[in-house]
Amino acid sequence: MNKNEILDNLMKITHQPFLVFANNVEEKTDSAFETLKLLNDEENVTAGRISEVLDVKPSSVTQIIKKLEEAGTAIREKSEQDSRVTLVKITDKGRESLSAHGAIGSTLKDVLFEDFTNEELDHLNDYLQRMADNISSDKFQDKLEEIFNNDQRWERFGKMSPFFAKARNQMLAHNHHHRDFDGHFGGFDGWKRGRR
Repeated sequence: MNKNEILDNLMKITHQPFLVFANNVEEKTDSAFETLKLLNDEENVTAGRISEVLDVKPSSVTQIIKKLEEAGTAIREKSEQDSRVTLVKITDKGRESLSAHGAIGSTLKDVLFEDFTNEELDHLNDYLQRMADNISSDKFQDKLEEIFNNDQRWERFGKMSPFFAKARNQMLAHNHHHRDFDGHFGGFDGWKRGRR
């Protein structure tokens, strides 16, 4: 397999919607589901306990509990031992939601990595880590600058084939230092400043 085929396969994988979901949602801490986990694992949970575990302000906990109540996944009840204390409890719908939330990513991951042995996954991770290290190295960044910093060259390429100009502009636009990139030539200075 040549390097172009490897890059093509990487592009196919990284453009899958599930990976966007996993990166933006699944792996991030979600206060509502973290609260459900706490309610599922512990008894007699108060708003104060939620605030302590999640390390959030009491006002934020109030909003979290309100959302869970509206979704039918948690309820508030007075403590039988002390009527001054309000407890937050998970409902059956909350347990169902918690279970479904955990299964979404794991099920898709199981299919994604089906028939891979642990050893193969270790090797794959090593290879990808090496690529990630290479792409973030000064050597790679210097080569990028050398290739893409010549605006006159790319303007000439663009006149010959719009594909080159479009590909370069897309690359610059995807870099977080180029959120305001206007699509014209001369946008590489921000890239250089971002490296310093």
